[in-house]
Amino acid sequence: MNKGKLYGLRVYAKAFKRYVSLAIWYPMDGRTDKWQLYFSTDDSMDGREVLDYYRTRFQLEFCFRDGKQHAGITNCQSTDFRKLDFHFNASLAAVNLAKAACKRLGITYSISSCKSFIHKAYMLERFICVFGISPDPQVIDKLFKELILFTARAA
Repeated sequence: MNKGKLYGLRVYAKAFKRYVSLAIWYPMDGRTDKWQLYFSTDDSMDGREVLDYYRTRFQLEFCFRDGKQHAGITNCQSTDFRKLDFHFNASLAAVNLAKAACKRLGITYSISSCKSFIHKAYMLERFICVFGISPDPQVIDKLFKELILFTARAA
């Protein structure tokens, strides 16, 4: 599984004074410094389920981290639950849309590179609009690729 082997077992955890479900993943290249251990207090889960739960959990944590750092999820000052709910959903939707845009454009996902990409696209569109010229689609495509995607490659 994922260029490695996954073992699952039910073990007694002395610290918890109970049985836990343990998943052990290690890479096929035999490096012992890359072993990963995951566990769940639900001892009926198998190793694959434990690993899937952790992966899902980390994806959620990354969304919240990006929402806090870049999408202003903690900047709402309202005490109304409906307004807070809308604000949280809008912040997380912005993060997910940025991730989808990066995937669609084929650039490595990073909120900062995505923000830079969107800003440069807006600036290019603004320059064309302010100069009042009728742009040639081939020239615009060339400018877009050279100026905007340069940031994505450099990052």
